[in-house]
Amino acid sequence: MPKAVLSEKIPVTSADTDVTQNLKPAALINMFIQVAWHHADQLGFGEDFLHSNGLIWMLSRMHIKFDRFPAWNHSITINSWPKGIRRLFYLRDFEATDDEKRAVARATSEWLIIHREARRPKLYNPDHNVFRENASKNAMETEVPSLKTPDGQLSLFERTVEYSDIDLNQHLTTTRYIDWMLDCFDMEFLVNNSCRELIVNFIREIPYHRKVCLRQFQVVPDRSFLFEFVSTEDGTLFFRGQVNF
Repeated sequence: MPKAVLSEKIPVTSADTDVTQNLKPAALINMFIQVAWHHADQLGFGEDFLHSNGLIWMLSRMHIKFDRFPAWNHSITINSWPKGIRRLFYLRDFEATDDEKRAVARATSEWLIIHREARRPKLYNPDHNVFRENASKNAMETEVPSLKTPDGQLSLFERTVEYSDIDLNQHLTTTRYIDWMLDCFDMEFLVNNSCRELIVNFIREIPYHRKVCLRQFQVVPDRSFLFEFVSTEDGTLFFRGQVNF
């Protein structure tokens, strides 16, 4: 029988690290996502099953708190489990520890099942036990915050979605949103200030070759920044994310 909580041990490779030789936030989030895919497959609701029904999983929101970033050549153990359904959102939590069993990070996330052609969310088999078994088990007690536009815009950056940025659906892949936000800071600042918390709200998919304006807002001086990704063509809002140091 598939386990209600999946545990995977994953090595930290050089490709997962930054100039400090420690794990990058985007790399850890990618590990979370891969574990979620593996668990969905084991529980019978993976990509192959959904694809045969014209459906796909889509990450909608995530809230992550970081305790430490393990170094290259170390490993992390990730535990993940589905913990219920709220409205149209399928909930999944994560906990990560290092080789010494110390906390690395914890996260909660909200996913949608989307009709592949209509691109609209739907509930699929919501009463199945796999979505309910761990309803009271929380890595984080609170829901993922819904971010709003603050005052105090600091800077504007512009990026274009290129080949290296896209996923199998030819949209900007999840980890690139994180990388693009952190690219807006000087390296010296990032070396001396560790990311302690990330909140991401994915609103619309960003297609290949779309030009994107990154709006940066300061929430708390030198400690908290909010980003909005919008289309340079028509101002369509794609994404909001908050980075706390």
